[in-house]
Amino acid sequence: MGYFGGWLLIFGITSLAGGIAYIGDRVGHQVGRHRLTLFGLRPKYTSTIVAVGTGMIIAFAVTSIALSASKYARAAFFHLDEINDRVNQLQHQADALDKSLHETNVIVNRGNLLFDSFLMLKPSDTPEQRFEAISLFFDAVVREANRKYVPRGLKAFKGGSADPDNQRRLRNWLVDERTQGFLLQGPVLIVALSDENLFLNDPIHFTLVPYADKLIFTQNQRLAGMDVQGGTQINPRAVFSLVLGMVSDEAIRQGMPQWYAQPDPILSEAQVSQITKEIREGRGRFQIVARAAQNIYPHVGGVPVHIVLVQPLRPVKK
Repeated sequence: MGYFGGWLLIFGITSLAGGIAYIGDRVGHQVGRHRLTLFGLRPKYTSTIVAVGTGMIIAFAVTSIALSASKYARAAFFHLDEINDRVNQLQHQADALDKSLHETNVIVNRGNLLFDSFLMLKPSDTPEQRFEAISLFFDAVVREANRKYVPRGLKAFKGGSADPDNQRRLRNWLVDERTQGFLLQGPVLIVALSDENLFLNDPIHFTLVPYADKLIFTQNQRLAGMDVQGGTQINPRAVFSLVLGMVSDEAIRQGMPQWYAQPDPILSEAQVSQITKEIREGRGRFQIVARAAQNIYPHVGGVPVHIVLVQPLRPVKK
């Protein structure tokens, strides 16, 4: 109907209401003027009843005509709840389809690692050595991304490091302020990431991101811990999982790329059994502690940790 049509409908309804009121008033006036009576009532009450009745009859007649002439009017009068339910159902289906389009059909999420390996640039390398290394890395990323994601519905990345446009991009990555700043401090680790969500039939594209290959944790450093009460039937594995999650969060805060911040616990079944036994047979409060198994840098590709059980010393009574 549109905006203009809506105003016309409002004007028409208002005019119709005014016409009904006028006709009812005139009929009532004529009845009162001729002093007619109905059911023995006084003329003024009779005129009021006739005026109201006339308006009701006219409104009923107009409504009946509208219902007879328009299926939309019938639907609005008798099936409005069903229409609203259907609209809500269709809206729910539309929301589900939209969610499916933007989530289920995402082949690669923004920020995903496209290539498991990384490139290490050293401050001692010459600019040409760095360019040669990043060119080889770029081609390896392209091969792996095409091999992995083309069968899943993405379009292949066209070209390689020899293309002039790609060469320009690679040189720009190398002279980027962030990369150069990291190189002043030490080695730099380069990873290939998806720069946006990639949906079905999207062409593959990515960006290279530098990370300073700095020391994240020193060997035997305490990374995380959680208190447990001795003498209880606690499941140590559940506590291990929580502690390892804390280790991962701390590694990311310290500058570890999130893909390499997964803890790698060095823990045998015999050690798990021993820790479980000590907790269940012990008294007082213990701590399950994760400590770095070695000096940890981003290039380690994970966070190897030892899990140990510690019982804090009790304060000496004076």
